[in-house]
Parts: sequence; structure tokens; C-alpha cells
Amino acid sequence: MSADLRIAVVPGDGIGVEVTAQAVRALEAVTSASGRGVRLTSFPWGADHYLETGVTLPADALTMLPEGFDAILLGALGDPRVPDNRHAADILLGLRFRLDLYVNYRPVRLVHPKLCPLKDVTPRDVDFVVFRENTEGLYVMMGGNFKKDTPDEVATEVDVNTRKGVERIIRHAFEHAKGHGRTRVVMADKSNVLIHAHDLWQRVFKTVAAEYPGIEAQHLFVDNLTMQMVRNPAQFQVIVTTNMFGDIVTDLGAGLQGGLGMAASGNIHPGRLSLFEPVHG
Repeated sequence: MSADLRIAVVPGDGIGVEVTAQAVRALEAVTSASGRGVRLTSFPWGADHYLETGVTLPADALTMLPEGFDAILLGALGDPRVPDNRHAADILLGLRFRLDLYVNYRPVRLVHPKLCPLKDVTPRDVDFVVFRENTEGLYVMMGGNFKKDTPDEVATEVDVNTRKGVERIIRHAFEHAKGHGRTRVVMADKSNVLIHAHDLWQRVFKTVAAEYPGIEAQHLFVDNLTMQMVRNPAQFQVIVTTNMFGDIVTDLGAGLQGGLGMAASGNIHPGRLSLFEPVHG
């Protein structure tokens, strides 16, 4: 028998606790059927723990988790008792950014026609994957308020895109396509308006695509992408996009497959400790 998988379980808040419990049952069944053991360690991080202790993510979490575990299973976070959701941001975004989990992997797969709101759509028509850049963009929280709560208030948010960050997520999308028999990669941005940040995406996409001559590379503006996903989801195989747009596009993808409860999410750094969510949203 192979060595046991060591999984850190963070059940989350509210329904996250219920969903994660069932995800654990499924995980145990899969590992048992494959002849592999699994050792689960639960951590209480969430709204209850934060309200009791004032601690969102313990200071030693970022060293303890990579040393002791093969993966993290995280339930949904969010609780009205914490109006600003500070604990959720610290735990989920903290783990994403500080573990450098730059690949947000979200498969969109319809398992039964009755689950899709589109008419005459079969599972063959909804079977693609979205790769969302996971550590940059508008989610880095570089911004602020000036003259807050006055009529002259100014609020800013900075969209951060680095050559390294853009290239590694685009390359990951092409490598996934190559390794899974997919022949088409679509990159979505808003470079007709965001002419500086998303011009970088355009240039890097063209450069990386040239290294994969057997894979068709297509660009769509993100508003067109969302329309096309509803009009004809069967045309998509692999989609790669920015952090913000990926967040929105994958919720639309979840709608095509039956709702957020059908949509799994992986936060991955290939070869390192990664984090998985049994549902997203």
C-alpha cells in the first residue's frame, strides 16, 4: 500500500461545515477503493474561532501546513457575524497568496442534462476547464480610500499583472491542453479598455501559443466570452483568464453545470502543497 495521504481539513463556516463533512466521506471512499490510506487532521479556523480568539489564520500555519500535509481541503467561508469577512479573506486569500497557489483550476462538467438551464444541452456540450490566475490582478488589495465617508470620497483598487504571473498561468493552460488531448485554448481579457495591463496578457499569450503549434489559440474579450458560454458552451475546451474575470466566468460555468454546489475548485502550485474546495462561490 502506498503511503497515507495527509490532508488538512478546514471545514469553514455555516453550510461549509456540512458540505466538507460529505466531501470527507467521499474522499475516504475513493482512497479506500484505490487501496490508499488517508489521515485527516481538522483545524477550527473560521468565524467561530475568530470570534472566540481574534485569530483568523495562526502565525505558524504557513510553515506547519507545507511541512505536515500533502493537501488542504477547505470548506466555504463567510458569516454575517463578521460583516467585513476579514477572517475569510485572511484564511482563503492568505493561503492562496502566501503559498503562491497561482493556478485556480475550475472544471466545468455537466453530469446530467436536467441540471443545465440551457435547452437541448447534453454532457458532451459542457465539458471544459477554466484556469484563473490566482495571485495577482485586482485581488492583491493594493488600493485605498481618500476622504472616506465624505461627498468627495475617492476609492481605488490597483490591478497588478506581472510578466512572470501572466506567463506561468497561460503556460499552465497550454500544458494542460497538451497533456489532456485538448486542441483549443481561449484567453479572455479586456484589452480593448484595459490597454496597459491586458496588453501584457495579449503579448504573453501570443508568445506562449507559438510554442504549441498543435493547439489552436484564440482570444475573446471577456464580455464576448460570457455570451458565447451561454450561446454555445460546446466550443470551449480550455479557458485562461485574469483573477477577477476568472471569478465571474467560473460562476457562470457553475450555472451551466447545475449551480455552485456542482463546482469544485483547486488552488494549485504544481509540485507543492495545494488547496482544494469541494464547492466554490
